[in-house]
Amino acid sequence: MKKHWMLTGMLLALLLLPGCGGTPAAPADDTAPADDTGTAQTDARTPAAEYSFTLEEDENRVVENTVFEKDVTISGARAQIVFDNCVFEGDIINTSDAGASVTILGSEINGACILQNGRKEAVMEDPFPKFLLDAPAEIVCEDCFGGAIALGDFELRFNGETYTMQDASLFFDTTNPDAGFVPYEGQQASLLAVAQWWEDGEQQLLIECEFDPNL
Repeated sequence: MKKHWMLTGMLLALLLLPGCGGTPAAPADDTAPADDTGTAQTDARTPAAEYSFTLEEDENRVVENTVFEKDVTISGARAQIVFDNCVFEGDIINTSDAGASVTILGSEINGACILQNGRKEAVMEDPFPKFLLDAPAEIVCEDCFGGAIALGDFELRFNGETYTMQDASLFFDTTNPDAGFVPYEGQQASLLAVAQWWEDGEQQLLIECEFDPNL
């Protein structure tokens, strides 16, 4: 199986979605022969024994090769959990209001990725709960703050709307961080992010993209 690398500390600068902290954990390498990759991945998957994950502050947790036959719930503090080579038959629900990050890599998602918490008011400096995805999925951010990041140049479905790089208003180049955020005017980009929150009762929606040479 191809090794899925993960974003590092640059996520702290990613639009208004800070809050991972430190270097994200990475799933282990798969040593199966290249020509048997698909079979090896499928055979390695086992039924889930746990469907609810509570994260501790700064925790980096990895869950691999697991089949979830019903909804999965993630809660807890400013931390992250990575699902690698998993199958989700139900929804994946991030209930954290403290910046928990849920990364899904090389997995099959048959439900929706749902952000569900009791917080709306926020500022850009706050750690946002979020999903990071390496393939298209349906993101539902209920009446709360939260966001999603597409780890690649593909459409991002967020609250029933489809967003692409062309919808971005801001751009960030990870190879030139001193430049900060600038207007997006068609620069080469490799990440797309969408987030919502409220300021003084007014709903905000931000669409931003970044360039990272590792993607």
